Amino acid sequence: MRKVLLVWDVKSRGSPATLFYRALNGYDYPTKTGKGHSSGILDELPKGVWEFVSRSALMVEAKHATKVERVFREFSVHVEWKKFEVEI
Repeated sequence: MRKVLLVWDVKSRGSPATLFYRALNGYDYPTKTGKGHSSGILDELPKGVWEFVSRSALMVEAKHATKVERVFREFSVHVEWKKFEVEI
């Protein structure tokens, strides 16, 4: 099974960094009835096809990696990232 390791460093602080992490992970917010969740790209992938290796490294199955890479490309002004192909 081929996997892709995405490693990144956020160059910007504040709103650009927050927007990047929200696009990647989504975020929770309070509502009158409890808690709501806005989905990120990782919420849209099937369970078990990705895992965080560290705070700035994500392992994704190769067939789903292109979806995640779109987020990195979108924020490439604020995020330096590198892609590695891994065979397990």
